[in-house]
Amino acid sequence: MMPSRGTSVCPVPRDLPLLLLLLALALSQAASLAAQQAAPKGHAAELRQLDSSLAAGDSAAVAALLGRLEPELDEDERFALDVAYRLVEHRLFPEAAAQWNRAAKHVQESMRAASGQTLAPAADRDLQRRFAEVVFVQGLLTARLGEKAEALRLLRQADGYGFPPLDSPLMALAADCLYELKEYALAAQAYREIVKNAPQNAEARLRLGVSLYSSGQLGPATKEVEEAVRQAPRLPQANYFLGVVLFEQKRTEEARAALERELALDARCSACMAKLAHVAYLAGDDRQCESWLAKAAALEPDHLETNLVAGMLDLRTGRYQQAIGHLARVVEQSPGFAKAQYQLALAYQRSGNAAKAREHQEIYDRLIQEQKAKSIGVRGE
Repeated sequence: MMPSRGTSVCPVPRDLPLLLLLLALALSQAASLAAQQAAPKGHAAELRQLDSSLAAGDSAAVAALLGRLEPELDEDERFALDVAYRLVEHRLFPEAAAQWNRAAKHVQESMRAASGQTLAPAADRDLQRRFAEVVFVQGLLTARLGEKAEALRLLRQADGYGFPPLDSPLMALAADCLYELKEYALAAQAYREIVKNAPQNAEARLRLGVSLYSSGQLGPATKEVEEAVRQAPRLPQANYFLGVVLFEQKRTEEARAALERELALDARCSACMAKLAHVAYLAGDDRQCESWLAKAAALEPDHLETNLVAGMLDLRTGRYQQAIGHLARVVEQSPGFAKAQYQLALAYQRSGNAAKAREHQEIYDRLIQEQKAKSIGVRGE
């Protein structure tokens, strides 16, 4: 997962808000599985009740249950941590932090009691594992607060103690967290461990492929996503992501087929429609491009690729002011999207606004230089 147990890879940051959103939609099942497998049998009934209330989005029931269970949570470190994992999964971070505090208090008391003593090897290992787990959960919570550097430090510290074990279902939480931190190469390492221990886990393999794609590793990404589709042809978003990686490799006909398969499974996949519009645009089929754009915009008018392709099509057909409107929305959402900055510079230039054209051309040039510098850094690493 982390550099202490693998090769450190310097990721290539890419602005992929759509991929982040779509991947986030697929994370909950693996996180839930991780939490369930970690749960002790002594509190299985209470944890099932919590799972049910969380799944239903019943915040009042969750609060009431946590209040009722406070005495047991205060006494049982394992129970508090397993509740914390579930609350993190459902993004109830203040509530999760309260459970973490309970567990951390137990560990601190044990460490204080052990101070100056020579522990038996088994007791020492158990104390280290408990310490590593509370540090791991602290890392998960810190990541959700947006404190990336501190979150990575904590996750590395836990990893240094071997937590979570590479064959643990909690690796899914680690991998998901690293992806949300945009540490795509590290996330790929973590997902690869999951796939290594569970080769038939198509969801983990899909997330591995998306992480590889997000770190700029198109070839390996394609291999993993293709295998995920082979293992689970109806897996949500798998055919869409296959279409994405194939499109990036200019394998447009194969990409079109994958996207159409996803649409057959999910008729409201606006991302598929936007990507198909992009395929039609590159093929010079303006009529088909317009058709896909209209369908995509009807479902999700602010979708990044929908506005990008609409802007490029307007630019090609001489509708410069409309092009500026679409492309300006793209760069507002994603200022680091170099292609959109370039297209917006062209639209301003052709509309006669030389000053704005120059402004966005300069932004584009800077972004390209930054990307080149990062690519050199990755190759050096």
